[in-house]
Amino acid sequence: MAAPGMVRAAGLDRDAALQRAASARRRAILVEHGGSRECIDRYYEGAVFAYAAMAACPALDDKRARKALALYNENLADCLRAATRHGAIDVRSRLVVQTPRGVIQVPIVHQGFVWSPAEFTRLLDPAAAPRNPSNTRDHTRSGVGASQVLVRPNPHATVDDAVIPDPMFIPATAVLRPDLDAWLGGGGGPGDVLEFYDPLRVGGVALAGARRPLAADLDAPIAYLEEGTGGLQSGWAGLVNPSQDVDRAFLGLLEPFQPGKIPVVFVHGLYDTPYTFTDMMNGLRSRPGFLDRFQIAGYRYATGLTFLHSAALFRRDLHRFEAALDPARTDPGVQNTVLIGHSMGGLMLKLQVVSSGPALWELVATRPLETLAATEPERAFLASLFFFEPVPIVRRALFLATPHDGLGATTQPIGVLNERLTRRPEDLRDLAARLDRDNPGAVRPYMHDLPNSIGMLRRREPIHQVMRCLPIDPRIRHHTIAGTARVPVAIAHGDGAVPIASARQEGAESETLVPEYHTTINSSEYTFVEVERILKRHAATVSR
Repeated sequence: MAAPGMVRAAGLDRDAALQRAASARRRAILVEHGGSRECIDRYYEGAVFAYAAMAACPALDDKRARKALALYNENLADCLRAATRHGAIDVRSRLVVQTPRGVIQVPIVHQGFVWSPAEFTRLLDPAAAPRNPSNTRDHTRSGVGASQVLVRPNPHATVDDAVIPDPMFIPATAVLRPDLDAWLGGGGGPGDVLEFYDPLRVGGVALAGARRPLAADLDAPIAYLEEGTGGLQSGWAGLVNPSQDVDRAFLGLLEPFQPGKIPVVFVHGLYDTPYTFTDMMNGLRSRPGFLDRFQIAGYRYATGLTFLHSAALFRRDLHRFEAALDPARTDPGVQNTVLIGHSMGGLMLKLQVVSSGPALWELVATRPLETLAATEPERAFLASLFFFEPVPIVRRALFLATPHDGLGATTQPIGVLNERLTRRPEDLRDLAARLDRDNPGAVRPYMHDLPNSIGMLRRREPIHQVMRCLPIDPRIRHHTIAGTARVPVAIAHGDGAVPIASARQEGAESETLVPEYHTTINSSEYTFVEVERILKRHAATVSR
């Protein structure tokens, strides 16, 4: 159909095609400013003729070839944006446009998605994505196509939906394949096709006579998801008023559950959310082969809740995850789950990989739990907080800047100030009072003073001493990544908040010091390289 310098179907050379594409774009911008639906058709026309210019000379490094590609991408992106605004597109099936030969319905074909295309309901413009403050690095890719964000509301119709956010935002790249013989050669109605690709799994396409890299934007979907779940407002609310946020603890996957793939669960720290790991999540998803072996999940919890309660909720949700998705306990992915926790999130991890024994209970009571006067639900709740075993599905844990002994002395005044701003969690207050009333002398004062997240950061908190003495299950391999605040390792003391000595965990398979502060360690390239190395090792171990 195409030869260098000429589109044979119509005798239209590249310069003429470029002029037509640019002219159509100018007209589209003008009529869109006036609110006319015609802009859809003019942007579409511009994309068609930009495609014709690319087909006329498939070379990728020519100045005019780059201009043709830019016009193609811009016109297609604006066409889809305008079509969404005017209700001219059903992302599951068709785009409606007016051509010189009449109205046509351009079929939409989906390529490479792990999602069911029938579940998509609309498109969002990546350019309009809100700012995600945790996103400090660029995870876009230059190439052909219009980067888009597909929206999938959660119908809560399957078991998988219980671990999928509502709604979900999915990266996509649109590619238009116009029928040039029909457009330029005078044939019948054009047999155009609009394709949506999953850019996580498709890196390039054959288009207009050449193999071209596919454009991608992984940041915009996460930014929309961060906004949709409340983002930092949610993290702050979970700290300052945790009792109102307790039921929002959520373990969620970024994609539908895929049997055989290893879950990597990210757990955030103080007044934060899983989006603190945006750079790491998108960096990993961008690496060739990562999604062939792994699936990413994040755990959100109210950081102002009593710490042992938050850890119990996480344990509960990990058990529910296994029960829902691998009830037979035979899935090689689920049964080799990896946990990655930052700061207080690492302390949450610690209580998923140890046996409690009686040590935690002895901090709060002088008598065995079964001897106390309490209702069965109260007894079961207390047991979930103070008595537990390692979560069976966890096989590896990564502790990032985790204060196993609490924070450094210089950072503690900040924690004390924040603690005064935080409403005391009410999740255990009434229960502790009833136990004290009904069991004189059996409840220690510490039951009334169990720490929330900020309290857990105090250096001399009794729970730290107990947790330090609880050995990690030998079946579970673990790793330490700690920051040096960009000070030379030989003289570094910590990341500005967590001392290196506090971040160390006995028995770690590896310990890596990175030149980062406590607040930059999650987005650090140094951290990313080490996490990727550990995950590759984990995948190789599972394969054996």
